[in-house]
Amino acid sequence: MARIWANRLEAGAFTWEDVPQSRRTAVKAVLRGDVQAGKITAERYEAIVGEPYESEGGNE
Repeated sequence: MARIWANRLEAGAFTWEDVPQSRRTAVKAVLRGDVQAGKITAERYEAIVGEPYESEGGNE
């Protein structure tokens, strides 16, 4: 379900406020993975989530 939400957010069909609280942690993890895979930029992650991108290790 987190992938579905991430896809919707990346497409601009939904906003972060539309994501249920119970799904936000998992959706952030998917979006971070998409940054690491080059699917979206760190700037796009920040625009979607409303906070700076930080990799799992804390390094950008």
